Amino acid sequence: MPVSALLRVCRLALALGMTSIAPLLGWAQPALPPCPERPTVIRGELYTDSRRWCPEHVVHDPGLEPLSFTALAAAPDGALYATRPISGAVMAIRDSDGDALPDEMRVFAEGLTQPNGLAYHNGALYVAGGPHIYRISAAGEVTTLVDDLPTGSGFPVAGLAIGADERLYAALGAPCSNCEFADAERGAILSMDLDGSGRQVFASGFRNPADVAWYRGRLWTLDSAPPQSQRNALDELNRLEAGGWYGFPTCLGADAPNLEGSCGEGIAPAMRFGTGAVPTSLAAYEHDWLPGVEDSLIVVLRGEPSQVDFVGYKVIMITFDDDDKPLGSTLILPYTYESGRQAYIPYRGQALFWEQFIHLNERGFGIYPQQPLAVAVSPEGWLYISITGGRIMALRPRLKERDHRRLYPIWTPMNPDYDPSVAPPDYAY
Repeated sequence: MPVSALLRVCRLALALGMTSIAPLLGWAQPALPPCPERPTVIRGELYTDSRRWCPEHVVHDPGLEPLSFTALAAAPDGALYATRPISGAVMAIRDSDGDALPDEMRVFAEGLTQPNGLAYHNGALYVAGGPHIYRISAAGEVTTLVDDLPTGSGFPVAGLAIGADERLYAALGAPCSNCEFADAERGAILSMDLDGSGRQVFASGFRNPADVAWYRGRLWTLDSAPPQSQRNALDELNRLEAGGWYGFPTCLGADAPNLEGSCGEGIAPAMRFGTGAVPTSLAAYEHDWLPGVEDSLIVVLRGEPSQVDFVGYKVIMITFDDDDKPLGSTLILPYTYESGRQAYIPYRGQALFWEQFIHLNERGFGIYPQQPLAVAVSPEGWLYISITGGRIMALRPRLKERDHRRLYPIWTPMNPDYDPSVAPPDYAY
């Protein structure tokens, strides 16, 4: 929906006294049995916040290649698309039994070059892989839009996003982990027309910008430092500015531009994560079915297997103030409820290191050694999360099944009476 039309819908909702624009947009939750009664519910594993979300199986096939489903895209017709870069295929997963949950997976397109990025727009699926960007029609007809993206060593082309300007944005990794390079299109976010023409560099200075997404009218991306970096480099969430340079290879995760003179005119990240978090996917969440989820950004922290610290292996939901500064993060996966201790981690500019998660890890909760890969949000407000080992799960919001005031402390956004000015207890830091 164009931004102008969305604003008109928002004004109409306010005029009608509505607290959510979802009904006006046709976003509604289908009538479904309570979570415990659904045959697809996931029990006793994965450790999500089942008080707020109902975790359900979409796909679970350990026989698939380990890095199946590196990108996800949810379409308005209920279909879920997923990339399989090793197989060169894009899968379509559709609802076959009328419960609104995708469950039947079939090949949508094959013979593609390492498909690794997805964006759905106006009835077509856009796919990035290797030197190519493809457009696939609803009938499965593949059109190659671009065939000369710079590839080779280093990090691949990854995320795709389409803006209100009707332009396509693609994230391309650097050709090396820590070196100078001359190709302006590597380690950059490219912008182009929907037919692949008019290509230009939108922003640069990235090592591994694994995904891009629109949030609050701005384009956002991720970046990650080399494992066990000796340069105090940190993983990043970045809010993009046209023409901006974000530091790589000079620096990653700097507190501010010109830090110790090493970052030049680099733009500081919006949020930092400890080295080894390896952020790989992000998605805006624009629904308000549950307290604390409206107007938030979901980020997948894949984790680094060669690193001992458990910084990653998580999916988090980040809330922001009116100036786009992060207030804190809610753990979506893995999660265990214990008086709010793991419910919400306030952000005061410090990188989210493993200390913030050690209590969760030492209890044995989590998905390690499997890694989360990608996240997508359906038009109804469900989350789809892919995990190594051939798994995709859905998290459906549990609307009125719980009293959130009793479940969550007042200093967490999940409490309906949340006030950001209320200081959390010391153990929350």
